[in-house]
Amino acid sequence: MSDHHPEISSEMIRTHNLTKHFGDLVAVDRLSLSIRAGEVFGLLGPNGAGKTTTIRMLSTLIGPTSGEAEVAGFRIGQDDVRICKNVGILTESPGMYEQLSAERNLGFFAKLYEVEDIDRHIESYLP
Repeated sequence: MSDHHPEISSEMIRTHNLTKHFGDLVAVDRLSLSIRAGEVFGLLGPNGAGKTTTIRMLSTLIGPTSGEAEVAGFRIGQDDVRICKNVGILTESPGMYEQLSAERNLGFFAKLYEVEDIDRHIESYLP
């Protein structure tokens, strides 16, 4: 449960000139959008269009090169821990560490997201 209550807003996701560069490659170029509460929104495009990069920025898995964004009233780059505690994603390549067991992966990410009583939570998900 979040300790922050965003002011009443109809926007759940807002970006302004959100940009991500990987070296010389521009993966997302000045994306500006507003998604209102209750809307169903899809990102469509060919491989390499920046869809996953955009979602990873909005979920704070990677930082933007420039621009700004808010998710559920939380600012990317300022409220990242709060965003992580309230947003979850599963991409085609989830980014889990293959050399670690499922238990170690869960423990790693639980620590990253400051989950309390990690062992109890891991036991509840793994038989």
